[in-house]
Amino acid sequence: MGIEDNSEQQLLDVFDMLPDALVFEIFNRVEDAKSLSACAVLCKRFGNLVAQTHNVSLEITRRNTLPELTYGSGLGWDMNKSKGFVGRFILKPIHALFHRIVSRKSKACSNCCDDDEDNMFRLPSDLLKSFNEIRSLSVKLPGHDGDISPENNSGALLKWKAEFGKELESCVILGATGFHKSEPKPKIVGEPIPAVSVTTHLTNKQLKKRVIWTISCLIASSARHHMLKQIISSNQTIRDVKIIDGSRQGNIQMTEKQVVELRSTMAGELDRTRVPAVTIKMWYMPMLELPESGGVMKGATLAVIRPTAAAKDDDVRLASGAFEEDFAAEAVRKLVDNKKSYTLEMNSF
Repeated sequence: MGIEDNSEQQLLDVFDMLPDALVFEIFNRVEDAKSLSACAVLCKRFGNLVAQTHNVSLEITRRNTLPELTYGSGLGWDMNKSKGFVGRFILKPIHALFHRIVSRKSKACSNCCDDDEDNMFRLPSDLLKSFNEIRSLSVKLPGHDGDISPENNSGALLKWKAEFGKELESCVILGATGFHKSEPKPKIVGEPIPAVSVTTHLTNKQLKKRVIWTISCLIASSARHHMLKQIISSNQTIRDVKIIDGSRQGNIQMTEKQVVELRSTMAGELDRTRVPAVTIKMWYMPMLELPESGGVMKGATLAVIRPTAAAKDDDVRLASGAFEEDFAAEAVRKLVDNKKSYTLEMNSF
């Protein structure tokens, strides 16, 4: 009898003894959509509980459609290691021709099922079909090699955060033409605070670069808001949502009030989100040291963007709460302490 009792105890799954409320709480803290979907297929009980999960995060990974021309793939030598006459005049042309042929085939196949070159913006709605009661959703998009971000070792910096309701409500951009981190300097009690350096005027070329930054960030935020429309229209229980990317460059957030406002104006139409006419307030410093967090920014720029027709709120307060990173928060604080600023206006597009 003792042997039979031990075997029964081994066969008994202790997790089955947990009440549904506790298992549901565990799933809510897991959040990851892929992990939860894997749990949902284990048993009917898990499937029912996962479908009721309130907090879900979804990470979209990049698809590698083109094979690399490497020795290991049996297609040739590694192009990164090929130098000299053979590499420049023989291997590189073959490599380019091979990629051109493969890319044409991949585009032809993708056009059969989707008109977009990259359908990653359609993935969230498909992957979220297993969840019936999402309240808080977080989506992480893949970063791009061209993103201006310290994570990509680009030597520059560009970060932005946008808030939307039915349309753009605000956008804060922090950029620098050069950025490198250093060891933070210990703060000595009683040490006088160094004066902020005098801002020099932006040249036309420098201003043009920052206008390009602004337009690119607004286009990116508009595209993500369009994706949110698709997700929110097919998930009626969502209350708040945010989208970030792998480079941690862009961040778009919507609160419950903003989601409700968007739903009330969609009326089944999912047209692209237009950027309204906006007013831009910009601060600039040619060189900005960040002793507390450790870092130096060259051509440091802060821009606060609001719709021109919107009520004027506190731009400094909005900018101060835009970024979580220590170096970004310190940079914003030092830039706004510099009273000199520029005001620009941009038409709708």
